[in-house]
Amino acid sequence: MRIHHLLIAATLSVLAAACQTPASPPPSYEVLSESIAAGDMPDVTTLREAFLNTADFPERLSRLMELEEQALALLDDEPLKLGAMGSAILDTFHGSLTGHYAMLRFYDHVSSDDAADDHRAWMEAIRTAIERGDGSVDAPFEVMTRTEGRTHVLMDNLEPVGGIYQSTDTHPFMLLLVTKPQDQALTRRFYDVSPMYQALVKNTAAQEAGVDTTPFTLIGLLARESDSAAQAAVGAFLASRNRTEDAIGWLRASSRAGNVLANTLLARIFFDASRSEEDETKRESLLSDALDNYVHAIALGSSDAMYALAVLYLGGHYGEENLDAGIPLLERAARLDHSDAILYLAHLYAAGERVAQSNELAAKHYVRAAELDNRRALGAYARFLVAEQSIAADARLQDWLQRYADQEDAEAMLLIGNLHARGIIGSQDIKAALKSYRAAVKANPGDANIVNEVAWTLVVSDLIELQDPRYAKRIMDAVMTQDTEASGRPEYLDTWAAIHAANGDFERAIALQEQALARARELNRTDVLEILETHLEKFRAGETIIEPAP
Repeated sequence: MRIHHLLIAATLSVLAAACQTPASPPPSYEVLSESIAAGDMPDVTTLREAFLNTADFPERLSRLMELEEQALALLDDEPLKLGAMGSAILDTFHGSLTGHYAMLRFYDHVSSDDAADDHRAWMEAIRTAIERGDGSVDAPFEVMTRTEGRTHVLMDNLEPVGGIYQSTDTHPFMLLLVTKPQDQALTRRFYDVSPMYQALVKNTAAQEAGVDTTPFTLIGLLARESDSAAQAAVGAFLASRNRTEDAIGWLRASSRAGNVLANTLLARIFFDASRSEEDETKRESLLSDALDNYVHAIALGSSDAMYALAVLYLGGHYGEENLDAGIPLLERAARLDHSDAILYLAHLYAAGERVAQSNELAAKHYVRAAELDNRRALGAYARFLVAEQSIAADARLQDWLQRYADQEDAEAMLLIGNLHARGIIGSQDIKAALKSYRAAVKANPGDANIVNEVAWTLVVSDLIELQDPRYAKRIMDAVMTQDTEASGRPEYLDTWAAIHAANGDFERAIALQEQALARARELNRTDVLEILETHLEKFRAGETIIEPAP
């Protein structure tokens, strides 16, 4: 049984049960059709409900979906055929967005504006019914079928370039459509098509056949009918279960239909496989497959693919000769407002890697990424300003950080403390800095990273009035005695040792620093060995650690 018929029969059973109890039955589709023929425009939601209640609904819906798919296929190449196709669709269901869209395109092609006006009015009424949500994952647009979602996209002059089915607790069956605006980043729209799933759940034939009525069952049925969004969903599911070969098969089928999401998923699968492949020839083949799929996704306009491939180029995965190829990809993604690409460029300009070093350009990129609400960029920008105090801070920085601090974000509180300590946001205010540090620890006392950074600053800072070794010891003792993972990290042991030294206990400081060195050697942490040895020499000489901090 084709999926259309399965869904149709199931929907009929649901509606039949729902219509047994109302005090007054809704108007029939035939009555509403006569009203439409007389020039009226009934409520679109009422019209849809009436259509679902027609006696021959299974046949009508099956024909409707087939006609709609054909109409979408004719839009660009054979607009003259859209008149007959649109009429056939509207004869089947006058509330079809695709039918009216086809008729509008036909009349526009033959320059008959008056005839097109009625269809414009219908499209706007249908659109209003669809857009009760805003297209987000929490409030998706409401459509009857996948075809209606695609038509809704086309109405906004957007090109659909991919899709995948998803499920949440509140919306068990949704279609995510990826769209391509002209010269802009790809956008995403969520469409609630859960009535299709509910129909499957209630379908008597499916229950008698023992069909497992889960959202994934419906996705599987759609995938076998060459629905590329369903094929992508099946591929993603299989990949998450490490059924890589099966996943690749479904994703390749989806990518052949131009589904950008399938390409990006394939690229990640091939790259991940290359990392564990010991055979050099096979590894090179996997990297080539990853590259091909990223290139396809980039051709479809994916800034995510641009960024991902740039990271691989700059990481040396495609050889030293291709390192610089990552820069134009980052810049291209940045022009499409990809905040992670902008943040990466900021890091490169700050460090002078693959580009000429420029604190001004680094700051510009940090700010731009922060404007795009990239939380990591905001933190990186704040730390950059502390390290490069000659760069003036953006006037909005404190408000940006405070917004997160008000949400009990401990790192935001810590960063505000750093900025107060160095006078980067207004005048230097040590009292405000100390208050922010304590608030950060209070907000998340179990976060070893936060506690370690606060404790280190309050022990080694060259700002004498900022030092508070007793408080630093109290909070660090709590972490190091309760968190076994933290107590095994050389950096944290180094902080703990410095705290004991600052409190006058050099014997304990030396013991902890020796432990830190032993752990670093065990972990082959060559990046920290020299500094740990330097600190140990100071403790043995009865000296404390003092350095610019924050």
